[in-house]
This record gives sequence, C-alpha cells and structure tokens, in this order.
Amino acid sequence: MRFKKIIFIFVFILLFFLFINQFFSSVFLKNKERINIIFYDKRVQYFSLSSSGINYLINIPINTKVLVPGGYGFYRVGAVGKLAYLEKNPEIIKKTFSGTTSSFVDLYFYDNKDKIYYYENDKNSIIPRINFLFFSSSNANFFDRIILFFKLFNKRKSDYKIIDIKEFDILNQDDFNKLYQGIFYKKKYREIMSTVQIIYKKDYLTAYFLSQIINGEGIRVVDLDTDKNKRNNKIKNCEIITKEINEISKNLAHYFGCNIKKEKNELLISDIIFKIENLENYWSVK
Repeated sequence: MRFKKIIFIFVFILLFFLFINQFFSSVFLKNKERINIIFYDKRVQYFSLSSSGINYLINIPINTKVLVPGGYGFYRVGAVGKLAYLEKNPEIIKKTFSGTTSSFVDLYFYDNKDKIYYYENDKNSIIPRINFLFFSSSNANFFDRIILFFKLFNKRKSDYKIIDIKEFDILNQDDFNKLYQGIFYKKKYREIMSTVQIIYKKDYLTAYFLSQIINGEGIRVVDLDTDKNKRNNKIKNCEIITKEINEISKNLAHYFGCNIKKEKNELLISDIIFKIENLENYWSVK
C-alpha cells in the first residue's frame, strides 16, 4: 500500500512539473508584440495576432504554387502537407509559410497525413475548426491551444484586416513583398535599431531569401557578403555574432537554431553578423 502511495506521489509531482513547464513555455506568455500562426488544413490560413495593433488574416489559395525551402522547389500549397508527412519533417510547413509571408511563424497546425488538398472548404468562415485547433498536430502546447481558442473565437470578421491572395500558378514573392512586407513588423525591433549582415559561403539566393524573412520582421539587413575564410569549407552550425545580446540577436538565434556569441569587435560593420552555414542547405531555395 505504501509503495502505491509513493508511486502516486511521484506521478503527481511529475505531472505537476510537466504542467508548470508547459505553462511557462507557452508562446503567449513570452510577451511577444505579434504572434504568427499557420493553420494548414482544407483551407490554409495565416493569422498574425497583435498585442496592441492590427490583427491580420491571410487566406492562401490551395492551388497556388509556393517555394518550399530545403531544395524542394515549388509545390502546390495543398501538397505541402503531404511533403512534410513523407519527409517526416513538419518544419517544412513552418519554413514554407515563413518564406511565403516573409515573417517568423511562431505556431503551426497541420494534419499529419499522406494527403493532398485540392479544394478549399468553409471559405466564408474566418476561424479554423475547433477540433482541428485542439487535436491536430502542432508545435503548440496545451496552453497555447487554450489561449488561442479564446483569442480566435472571441473575435469577429471586423476585428481582422483580411488579405485574400489571388490564385496564381506560382506566387511571385517579390510582388507579394512589395504589397505586404512591413505589415508584420515588430516595433520593438525598429526601436532597438540593430543592423544585420548575413555571411554565406556559396548560396546567395538562400541568403537573400533569409534576408527577406528577417526584413519582414522589422530587423534591418544591411548587407549580404561571402565568407572571407576560404580555407574553411567545413559546414558548421549557423552562428549569430553580436556586439550586444538583445532581443533581436536572441530571437534570430532561437528561430534559426543558431549558436550565439557576444563579441565586441570594432571591425564588425553591423551590430549582428549572421553566419548562415548549415542553413544554406536547410533553407535552400535552389
């Protein structure tokens, strides 16, 4: 009997700490100025929820082709989920729509199935299906789902600025950025005013692609340059070298999975040096 009691207490403590960890790791408790969410379902929706400004909703057509980073080329939006399923890599969804919207995608929800969507459902509804929000695969934790439920289902159509992307054979990213880049800016990033220089080895196009995403967040990329260290061709993990570890440098390192290093070097032409290294393959646009 005593053994069962010990087991019960152990399980209770374990669940308690898991509960606390989930609570404090919620995206919504990190005091973010704007949270970007992709719902990849029979209808693909991108929500950009602001803590104090405008909330945006972008409807992305199922039959439009978009660029899938990682060397996959262009895929119909409705087939991106199947690609992620076959590759066993749901981050493909995050990277694809991060590139499509030129922004950091914080949360993504998807059906982890070997399935291609050909037709959109519920075009008149602005909110995702409740069962999809709670039971689909996602990088969101339990508290993210609960908080998001109250945020989404407490709003009307008039609470969003809705952008309906026209259906294209291939979405022209430059045209999209001319129209919409800047609407997802984080004002805090503009106030910090840190500048970024991207260093790449061979792949200029991928470096440019990443610069568009970073610029779309409101972080100023001022230069793209090749790695001057020609002798070292070994692919390493990406690296953020910064004069000051601030919110911009930390978020860049977190989003792209990079090492971060503080270095006070007067020769640095920018506040932050972003050596993309392994990202040339991981985010490749060739």
